[in-house]
Amino acid sequence: MISELDLEIVNALQINPRADWSRVADVLELSGPTVARRWSALAGQGLAWITPSPGPRYLSAGWSAFITLSSVPEQHGALIERLCAEPAFGTVSLVSGPHDLFVDCFASSHEELMAIVTGSFADLPGVTRREVVFVTRLYRQASDWRSGTLEPARARLMAKETTPAPPAYSPDKLDADLLEALARDGRAGWAGLGAACGVSAQTARRRVERFLAAGYITMRCDTAAVVQQNLREVSLALNVPASQVDDVGRYFAALPSCRLSAQVLGAQNLVVTFWVRDYLEIQAHERELAARAPGSTVISRQAVVRTYKRLGHILDRNGRSTGVVPLPLWREGP
Repeated sequence: MISELDLEIVNALQINPRADWSRVADVLELSGPTVARRWSALAGQGLAWITPSPGPRYLSAGWSAFITLSSVPEQHGALIERLCAEPAFGTVSLVSGPHDLFVDCFASSHEELMAIVTGSFADLPGVTRREVVFVTRLYRQASDWRSGTLEPARARLMAKETTPAPPAYSPDKLDADLLEALARDGRAGWAGLGAACGVSAQTARRRVERFLAAGYITMRCDTAAVVQQNLREVSLALNVPASQVDDVGRYFAALPSCRLSAQVLGAQNLVVTFWVRDYLEIQAHERELAARAPGSTVISRQAVVRTYKRLGHILDRNGRSTGVVPLPLWREGP
């Protein structure tokens, strides 16, 4: 069982994933060593982890797509193993609905993304059908989701200070190396990050804070299923009238249960993911959609049966992280 205190620590780190332990401790009225020790225990058991995630400006520096696959049942195991081993495939889930698997894909350029979606599937075992939609705008990402365990006053104390975004720039090899090191330990100290990448702690800190402030990348706290308190993941693929897709995307993004709201290019133009306690909640969302945007249609509904990989982390049957395959969120620039 996960204690209420552990849930509060997780919620604090959802809000501010790299906050100093002293700050988390002050908000929770504990000591820094106590908070660090409890987090270390959670992370050591694969119950919680922090990893880089696409930020609000990621699509100006990288590319993303959602892929659904159908396959022959006899090849499911081999196919999932291959998908999980591929760095470009961030999340791999077995789902209900017309397809068997949902995969999200990341690439550092349009050309790289095209190469993945045209060349990576020929050798995959058992695939009978695939559908690819390209992400064109993000209204909400999973890194914005909060469990709500902390009371609002404490949650506000954990919030990160807002700073002006630096001008756009081209990420380079050092940025890519730092991202890979953060993927392996999202709470790594500046000295450790610098040593892993062959630079000083000050340089590591300056570079990481720059790409976080720029919004290309954010940090995200994820948890195993046991920490998620029986939440169920459901995605809707929607076709919304073009004049209303932005309004609908933002409406869903503002809901506490929304994990993802993204405009896409495909048979559907909006994908929304919710974490709900009861599948009947989805019907309420569909009724609201019909009222807000008449003429909208639901292309598909899919509930996650099991997640094998989440944002690069390989998960066991209980949703615990057992390892990580760092995502190619960007490659080195010029």
